Amino acid sequence: MILGDIRNLDQEKHLYPSAVRRGLEYIKLHRLEDAPLGKYELESGQMFAIVQEYATQPISSQQYESHYSYIDIQYVVSGTERIGWRRYDDHLKISVNRLCEEDIQFYEDSCSISEAESLPGAGQAGGSDLIMEPGMFAVFYPTDLHRPCGHVHGESSIRKIVIKIHRSLVGM
Repeated sequence: MILGDIRNLDQEKHLYPSAVRRGLEYIKLHRLEDAPLGKYELESGQMFAIVQEYATQPISSQQYESHYSYIDIQYVVSGTERIGWRRYDDHLKISVNRLCEEDIQFYEDSCSISEAESLPGAGQAGGSDLIMEPGMFAVFYPTDLHRPCGHVHGESSIRKIVIKIHRSLVGM
């Protein structure tokens, strides 16, 4: 998992894998934050962007998810969002497996925590909460379970760009 701020991209981009760097530079150079909602092809099926909007929800109503084929860059354009993160663990139980159809699987609530147990920025067993504000991005690899869409201090309208990078572009 990588956590960063797009405002620091020029100073830090040398630290990121080439495909991640290309995805972040595309966001910065092509002003996707102003684009209509929808999907945008960046590199012929190997990398694409999804511009989305939604309202955050209580963290207790969210499930951790992971992907196999694609790495996520989640970039917050507006709003404040809590994203739970934890490492993959062989003991976690999959509740929904749609890897073949949609490259996503969800995990049972036993790996979730209640909102009352987690204050903004507070750690949790096996993971952390990321408090995402405009300009921030997180990169989630296939072994990074993440739980987006969470409240921080209450409901927030989120505008986000998710760049999906096929694992082959980073040598996985």
